Amino acid sequence: MISTEKKPDAGSGATGALGPLIATYGKSRSFLGVGLFMAALFAAAGLFVLWMTTRIGIDFQLNGDVSFLYMVGFGSLALGVVTALVFWRLAASQPTFRLFENGIHASGPGGDNVTLYRDLEDLYSFFYGGIGYRAAPGAPWTFIGSRIHRFGELSERLNSLQIQHRGEALHQQLRAGKTVIFRYFEDSVAQSKSMVATRNMDFPTFDMILSADSLQIGQKSIQIARISNINTNLWTEKSSIIDVDGKVFHKIHPSSILSFALLHALIARQQQSLPTNA
Repeated sequence: MISTEKKPDAGSGATGALGPLIATYGKSRSFLGVGLFMAALFAAAGLFVLWMTTRIGIDFQLNGDVSFLYMVGFGSLALGVVTALVFWRLAASQPTFRLFENGIHASGPGGDNVTLYRDLEDLYSFFYGGIGYRAAPGAPWTFIGSRIHRFGELSERLNSLQIQHRGEALHQQLRAGKTVIFRYFEDSVAQSKSMVATRNMDFPTFDMILSADSLQIGQKSIQIARISNINTNLWTEKSSIIDVDGKVFHKIHPSSILSFALLHALIARQQQSLPTNA
C-alpha cells in the first residue's frame, strides 16, 4: 500500500480570504550576484588593459598600434556594463510569490494573480527545475522559475498545500461517489521538455479517471486496492504503477502527469479508507 504524509508549515499575518501569510519568495540574490561578479571581471579586465596603455614606454614597449589596446579595454568595459544590465533586468523581471494559508499570490511585471489551493487543478513540474500551475484547463499558466530564491522550499510547500486543500476537496467528491480527473501529456512532450525546458504548454492532454475504488488510464483500469506502489526512476525518466503481484500496470514519464504528487497522495488516502484496509 502506498503511504505518504506531508504537512505545510505554519505562518503568521493575514491577508483577506487568503488567510495568514506563510512565506514570501522573490528574486534570487545568488543569480544576481553571479551576474554582477561576471560584469566586475569584464570591467576589471578592461580597466587593466587601459591602465597598461599609460605604461607604454615606461614599463614595456609595444610593437604595434596602441589603438588595439584601447579597443580591447573599452570593449571589456562595455561588455561588463551590458552583462550587469542584462542580469539586473532578468532579476528584476522575476515575479514575487507569496504563499498564504489558503492560496498563492503571484505579482510581477505581468500583473497580479491569485489562485486558491483548492482550485489549483494542474501543477506541472519541469524535469530539471521550474513549476507551472493553473486553476483549470484554458486558464493561463503561471510559471515559477528555478532562479527564484529558495525555489526548492517553495516547490515543496506548494505541492504540500495543494495536497492538503485540493486533496481534501477531491477526497470528498470521491466519498460522494463522483470521479475526479487528472490530466497528462504524451511522454514525447515531457521528454522534449526534459531536454529543453520551454514554457510552451500548448499541447493536448489526456485524462486519468480516478474513482473511489479504481484508476482508469485510457482503455485499462486497476483497482485501487491492487496498487502496491508508484516507483520513479530518474535515470530512465519513468514512473511505474506497480500492482500487488509486482507487475507494471502503467509506465509514464514522471513529469507527464499534472499534479502528480496530488494523485499519488489521493490514491494512498483512498487505500487507507477502503474497508479491507481498515
